[in-house]
Amino acid sequence: MRFLTRKYVFTAGIFIMLLMAFAQGYKTTHDLNWGCSIDFDRDMSFIQGTLDGHFGKDPSYLGEYLWYSPLLFSIETIIVKTTGLSPNLVVTRAGIYLNCLAPVTFVIMVLILFGFETAIASLLSFLFLASGNILGWGSATYSPWLYPVCFVQFLFYLNIIFLYKAISTQRYIWFIILGSFTGLSFLGHVAPAVIIFLMTMMIQVNNVFYAIRNGDQKIIKKYLFQSLILFVTFLVAASPILIVIYGRYKMHYINRAPFEYVGFIFTVKSFGELIKANINLTFLISLAGVYWFYKNYENRIIRNIISSWLLVCLFMYSYSTLVPLLHSRLHIFLPVTVPSFHYFFYLKALESVFFGMGLVWLLKSPVHWLSKRITTNLADNAFEGVSRLVWVALILIFSLVYYPVYSSRSDFIYLRELALNKEADKTRLEVYYYLKDHISPDKVILCELGQSMFPVMASGRKMVSTTFTFSNPFVDFEQREKDRNSMLSYLITGQPGSDKQLFTKYHVSYILLSSSQAPRLMPGLGLKNELVFRNESFILLSVTE
Repeated sequence: MRFLTRKYVFTAGIFIMLLMAFAQGYKTTHDLNWGCSIDFDRDMSFIQGTLDGHFGKDPSYLGEYLWYSPLLFSIETIIVKTTGLSPNLVVTRAGIYLNCLAPVTFVIMVLILFGFETAIASLLSFLFLASGNILGWGSATYSPWLYPVCFVQFLFYLNIIFLYKAISTQRYIWFIILGSFTGLSFLGHVAPAVIIFLMTMMIQVNNVFYAIRNGDQKIIKKYLFQSLILFVTFLVAASPILIVIYGRYKMHYINRAPFEYVGFIFTVKSFGELIKANINLTFLISLAGVYWFYKNYENRIIRNIISSWLLVCLFMYSYSTLVPLLHSRLHIFLPVTVPSFHYFFYLKALESVFFGMGLVWLLKSPVHWLSKRITTNLADNAFEGVSRLVWVALILIFSLVYYPVYSSRSDFIYLRELALNKEADKTRLEVYYYLKDHISPDKVILCELGQSMFPVMASGRKMVSTTFTFSNPFVDFEQREKDRNSMLSYLITGQPGSDKQLFTKYHVSYILLSSSQAPRLMPGLGLKNELVFRNESFILLSVTE
């Protein structure tokens, strides 16, 4: 009965579930050539900028600097360099493989904290249930799409493990590791780093107050030194991006849109849809897990970790939802981090953890009864192994029964359709390749809003203004957008004459327009232009004064 040992049974069940999710992810993106959304155009711009030798610079705005978390696009650039694959293929297909780190580290985290039974039940929720039909960037799960938030979550789960090790062992080495990986997480995405940092501080402050009540001065100094170590190692690890946003930009945010963006079901007016998408049987089982955890679980360290995870995410989600409302309605400017849905994302991860606890609690008696019936005529020592088999079998049977529903998620169907539509837009693709192959990366292209993300941003070529949510937050977007529209208007009307100077201000070398605009261009504006590219939908003009 060696094959029925705890390790083998649960590892086999976990592997089968991971393979099922991977198969659906592979089916979704393995043959695609282009990403499904403008997020991939942004990542391609940073990859192309790095390939062109301009790491640390803003790939879209001439003379500006890195503003976006560099971890993922740096990994993608390494993949491009080592494999010879094009950036569009890497950002589109690598997610199948890189995002596997998320469910693997998630299940290891739950295993360390709560054991095998809870781990495999939590994985069931994480992979198939908790996200429902919410797109992968909005809820913690395994997604084949290489959004930064989907990829970097694995570092969050590692940091939960490191936090547990640090608090439970009180060894400084674990605080060094925790601080370093929190900084690495910050290089990947702001939200998981903020959550871990606040969780750690919440736990440490609680420990300090507890020590104060007991009059233990020595342990208070130890807690403070641990926090200092964490903070210093975080700063060192996160320094590649902190040097820029503090050193170059002095943390002076001008364009707040990238941090205040609210969309999909996360807008205030869509609150009912958000509730509808999340109140289901999975959520109710998770509530049962919450009840069981706070009533029965006695490990103080793990209770503090889970409680701080819940409270920090709830607070940051609420706060980040409130910030744009106060800005737009009352003109009150509060400090910003990232859009609120990034904190909701990690609430959904915690929901899966609670789901595992709840399912184990609710099914413990039925599984025990069924295992007893099966082992009635078997050896006395067979019960443990059979109960493990029964538990894993129930999880796998439910996974298989639910799989058709899971495979029809919008994350697989809708986003794949968007990617195919992008690939079918041949004229834009032709412009992308021409810009990348024939236009120097330091040349500025004046273009309409519709072309700013794709093809221009994706090519890593400079422009006057891009869409507000993907524009450098330390640069005045409104002024750039106003000037872009003024220049485009000047090309058609010749008015006002002062707008001609904007071409010099922004060092415009090329104009990209839709073909429908070409007949409207006004001659004799003092701008010498030469047609360098044309297809059915677009024209590209070289411009000199």
